[in-house]
Amino acid sequence: MKTEPKKDNRVILTFAGHFLPGYKGGGPIKTIKNLLDRVGQDISFKLITSDRDLGDTAAYTSVRGGTWSTVGHAQVFYAPPGIISYMKVAKIIFDRKYDIVYINSFFSSRFSFFPLLIARLLRQRIILAPRGEFSQGALSMKARKKQLFIRLYRFLRLHRCIVFQASSNYEAEDIRRVFGLSMNIIIAEDIGSQDFAEILPHRMGNRLRAVFISRISPMKNLLTALEILQDVHEPVLYHIYGPIEDRSYWARCEVLIKSLPPHIKVEYKGELTPDQVVPTLSAYDLFFMPTKGENYGHVIAEALCAGLPILITDKTPWRKLHEQGIGWDLPLSDLRAFSAVIDELALLPTFEHLKMRESVLAWAKNKFSQRDVIDANITMFRNAYDKL
Repeated sequence: MKTEPKKDNRVILTFAGHFLPGYKGGGPIKTIKNLLDRVGQDISFKLITSDRDLGDTAAYTSVRGGTWSTVGHAQVFYAPPGIISYMKVAKIIFDRKYDIVYINSFFSSRFSFFPLLIARLLRQRIILAPRGEFSQGALSMKARKKQLFIRLYRFLRLHRCIVFQASSNYEAEDIRRVFGLSMNIIIAEDIGSQDFAEILPHRMGNRLRAVFISRISPMKNLLTALEILQDVHEPVLYHIYGPIEDRSYWARCEVLIKSLPPHIKVEYKGELTPDQVVPTLSAYDLFFMPTKGENYGHVIAEALCAGLPILITDKTPWRKLHEQGIGWDLPLSDLRAFSAVIDELALLPTFEHLKMRESVLAWAKNKFSQRDVIDANITMFRNAYDKL
């Protein structure tokens, strides 16, 4: 008779800036949700996070702040702002009822620097996942402030005696570029989506339907996407979804949208909740987001799960897409190559486009149904416990 594997008795005290029911924080929320859903069956997690969504001034009405709640397989502490909350979080760390402190950001003073400082003073085991914050594109945003933050870490030697999690070899290189070759790095890929498109609709009409889903900010590079569309010759409908994080950046996008040629139609469609993403994506013909960098890119994974060919940059872990027949990863130094791909796809016969979508969906089901990524995350926690 087959017996169920015994659950690991270690407890991971996890810090993340935002979590469910929030969604405006994008990929990091999905990263933590997928981790807790899939690894929380094997290892115990306690998560400390904000009691409100990214950019919101009001707390969630559906959860109770300042105390522990059961969410799925994990215990979650929704921390309100204020000194009392800081004191409660400090007490949780000082109580040491955990085995590893797992921090999911580098530049957050509240959910990274503060817990890391206390945990280092207590000589606790620490894993820090920068979540793409060390990519060259990310570091170029608010560069002066971030460099000061990095120098403070170096001065306090906070980067010593911890394990860095990289979601890919590319992110491992980013970490070494910031802190040197001697850093202790474990590569454990983010756990992807398990939500797949049920129906792949045929292309309708003579206009290619492309979609962008992400936070509207310079890092996601929507402005460049619009510049690329200026050079597209075939009719395109481009729908934009996501929270407007940077209002001044969005204003620049709006100016460019108004100047696009008549055969290019661009519409902002508002925000989506997580359960709406894959069903929404599946109604389009192409996922187009020339991001400046992603450590993983959950919306890219979701586009693949929706059976969409993807057109992205070579600044993500999703590489050699054309060789695999699932899309294109192109350099930002050649914007004309992006517009040429869009024209090529717009002219593709309907049956060939559907065949491509079927191949993408089959690839995604094979990729995201494998157990190896889950096992790699479990191994990361166990190895970090043994090493530190």
